[in-house]
Amino acid sequence: MLWFSLYNNSEYKNSKPPFVDLSSVKGVKELELNYHSVIEELEAYTKENEIKSHFNITMVEKPETWKVRALTVWGVEMYQYQKHFPKTMELMKNIPNVVNICFNVLEPQAKIVPHFGDTNAITRCHLGLIVPEQIPNCALKVKDEIKSWEEGKSIGFVDAYTHEAWNLTDKKRIILLFDILTDEFANKKNKVCATVLMSFYLQNIGNYFPSLYKMNRKFMRFLLFPFISVLQLAIPIRNFLKK
Repeated sequence: MLWFSLYNNSEYKNSKPPFVDLSSVKGVKELELNYHSVIEELEAYTKENEIKSHFNITMVEKPETWKVRALTVWGVEMYQYQKHFPKTMELMKNIPNVVNICFNVLEPQAKIVPHFGDTNAITRCHLGLIVPEQIPNCALKVKDEIKSWEEGKSIGFVDAYTHEAWNLTDKKRIILLFDILTDEFANKKNKVCATVLMSFYLQNIGNYFPSLYKMNRKFMRFLLFPFISVLQLAIPIRNFLKK
């Protein structure tokens, strides 16, 4: 059953293991083998461009310690940034059903607090690019299981479960994050993307009105239905016009 945090105040419940084996996913191995090309493009980009803090300021212990450069945002293609990463985007095109791509920087002595993701429709994937240390100083925890990133290796996990991350070293931790629609929900791409984008709009409001997070969310399914329906149509039109 399709699940969204937009409509639920509690974590997704399921018996699936927290971490997902990506070894059989088409294109992931090629991405790992070419991770140095991804790093080179990121280094070239950051020489002249700033990577800004994640929009949701409630998810970090210290402000401006989690930074993101998005290339695809839940089906919305950020062509103005993709042009700086041609090799990265070419590698990502080989992986089916990717709806979200971004570089994710966790600054030294930074923590992303426990939270659960937006939907059960995706497997969240992290490709290690710069990993200063392993467990216990630099790690990802999903439910009760902890793993370290490795440079040139990918980790997959159920984003809908409660998870957190930390970098207690004196160097930056950098990954390439990408979300893959699961086979079960691959045919619902537009609905998934539109619903998560709507959730992002409300999270932005929640930065200023934290009480929004405590509201009963069940009624939002009916309140937001027309807006999400419009978004489903608008995303592909927007991508076509911007290309």
